[in-house]
Amino acid sequence: MQIPGNPLSHRFFAAVLFAIGLAICLTIGLSYATEQSRNTLEPVDAGFTRSMLLHHAQAIQMAMVMRTNTSPEIQALAQSIVMKQTHEMGLMEGWLTAWNSPVMVDGPPMRWVEEATHVKHLDDQLFQARCKAEGGAMAGAATPQQLEQLRQSNGRAQEKLFLELMIAHHQAALSMAWFTQRNGHSNLVKGLAVSMIREQGTEIGWMHMKLKQLDNS
Repeated sequence: MQIPGNPLSHRFFAAVLFAIGLAICLTIGLSYATEQSRNTLEPVDAGFTRSMLLHHAQAIQMAMVMRTNTSPEIQALAQSIVMKQTHEMGLMEGWLTAWNSPVMVDGPPMRWVEEATHVKHLDDQLFQARCKAEGGAMAGAATPQQLEQLRQSNGRAQEKLFLELMIAHHQAALSMAWFTQRNGHSNLVKGLAVSMIREQGTEIGWMHMKLKQLDNS
């Protein structure tokens, strides 16, 4: 089944989750869950966690393409993305399982942003309006055509496309993370959101610098 507005297939998503090493990751997630007194997540917390699982899966998919036949710097970035986001996927799936919340639900991936109430921060209101205008489609996701172009290209053109796609992908992740940090309830989920803001923000800065170098070379 294809999630509306999301180019990732459930088959690929399931394959990525399997590669994580489910038993270890669930153990980590369950240990964190003991810090929470309630058994279920609030809508923003649950929505962010589910959407970020899908979001990370595509980032890993793009990064895997760049782990060979590219410059050492791009390979290092790709490897870092794979390792960090695989670990975070394990945490998030573990939390959902511990809180008896489904890993995937039907409907637009960004519906949790559209339906959030009492949103006060201007940036969050603008992000909410953008999600509504896009019909709840996954924020920042590359299209199937862009993913195929990435796989078929090579050399500097491939590296530039990867950086452009990943910058857009990361920027959307930051919007999701800031929205959750300001509107979520779970300290665990908000803490992970803050970590993503810090790490992916740093990667965005590096990717802009590298993209400028490629443009000038």
